[in-house]
Amino acid sequence: MIADAETHMKMACGDPSAAFRMALLDPSLTLSAPRSVTAIAGFDAVSHAVETAVTTKRTPLSDGFSHQAWRLLSGAYERVLAQPNDFEVRSSMQVGAFLAGMAIEQSMLGAAHACANPLTARYGIAHGVALAILLPHVVRWNADFASDRYALLLAGSDGISAGSPADALANRLEALAKTGGLTTRLSDAAVEEASLPALASLAASQWTGSFNPRPFDAEGALEIYRAAF
Repeated sequence: MIADAETHMKMACGDPSAAFRMALLDPSLTLSAPRSVTAIAGFDAVSHAVETAVTTKRTPLSDGFSHQAWRLLSGAYERVLAQPNDFEVRSSMQVGAFLAGMAIEQSMLGAAHACANPLTARYGIAHGVALAILLPHVVRWNADFASDRYALLLAGSDGISAGSPADALANRLEALAKTGGLTTRLSDAAVEEASLPALASLAASQWTGSFNPRPFDAEGALEIYRAAF
């Protein structure tokens, strides 16, 4: 990932020749990470599992990665924050994050990431924090288009509330963000309400939004931002 020096918008760059042949996952390297970094990066990984599970580009292979990533991450996120030196829990988080990344390669992402990037570019909000604010609202916004996929993702998950699959998942995500001490409203992140239409226009130009299960445009982005405000 690189960022434009003037606009600060993120851009993905890649080439098959740059792809890894082997990944070495060592949880001990994460033990010194501050709690805030663990919470923010961990929620980013959770968002990858959730978004890749419902995109229009998903495949049976990406589904396997997404669902296993969700099981690992949703089960370990609260525990790793409560027990930061637990090596096994750190392992679950790291493997889950890796599998969610593998899912992205197959499935891409959706509206939450499209809406998150302008917040980082314009307001300097950490990417994982932006996703903590937006993802529950995107899940609810997608409900009529992805309910069955959300239900499959949640199958067998702990800590799930009653209600529709989208509401249950959104509630679970909000609970994870609260545990992480992450900001959950745009108004609490110093975002100005008057800037929402401009942010929505930027979000609509993000490539990831084109893979969202519900057709996504500036109008949709504005709905999501207003719900999150």
